[in-house]
Amino acid sequence: MAMPMPERDFVLFTQYVAQLCGMSFDETKRYLFEARLDAVRRDLGFANYLDLLDAARADTTEAIGRIVVDAVSTHETSFFRDEKVFELMRHRIVPELLGADPYAPLSIWSAGCSAGQESYSVAMVLESILFDLAKAKVRIHGSDLSERAVNAANLGEFTLHEVGRGLDARHLTRYFTPKDRNFRIRDDLRSICRFEVENILAPHAKGPFDIILCRNVLIYFALDQKRTIVANLVKRLRQGGVLVVGATESLIGVSDELRRVEENGASYYVHAIR
Repeated sequence: MAMPMPERDFVLFTQYVAQLCGMSFDETKRYLFEARLDAVRRDLGFANYLDLLDAARADTTEAIGRIVVDAVSTHETSFFRDEKVFELMRHRIVPELLGADPYAPLSIWSAGCSAGQESYSVAMVLESILFDLAKAKVRIHGSDLSERAVNAANLGEFTLHEVGRGLDARHLTRYFTPKDRNFRIRDDLRSICRFEVENILAPHAKGPFDIILCRNVLIYFALDQKRTIVANLVKRLRQGGVLVVGATESLIGVSDELRRVEENGASYYVHAIR
């Protein structure tokens, strides 16, 4: 059981995390926040939460801060998470963006990519449509706050437990090769994916993108921050491009530059305004 976090410590630590990365934690997420920080506290050998916070603030290398952000960031994901989204991509979104030219350039961003499962799921969808990725002008950019998650994504290796979440035997045989006790994504799929550490609140020069996936990320931010994030996403989205957010996330009151499209129980947003 985690060491109980006094109210003052919780307030100070959530403020510190918000300063580092913008993520917001309220009482509904306190148990998770406390459990993850307690593991960091124990691993780094601190007697209490305030000692950990003082050390993080005093660390000029920001290494402790990165460990804290990595711990409280949610990396819960799986391949083809919310399968309806990927079916929409396969049958509607990607064909419409490519038009008559199956090998037209296509640029995709997975924001909050964790260990890369979403990006590699997209790569599998594209391979099933285009067949020959060597001819395709496709790039998939993945970003995450967690350096550990980004390193894992770039490696492209997954445990049996990880591939067992969302992949059947057909996917595993077609898209992965065994490596020791793990499974490595096929080289041609890995070659079209690049992953970097990025803070989604910060404006970036990359883009424009045809598709941006920012799923189950906005729930960790306050309304003003959501508006900043979505405004940054829209700036990096082509006119007519598509933004996909989580199934439980809404852009009502967040942005008026996107038109919502709903189909077969899934939805996405189209950038239709300049």
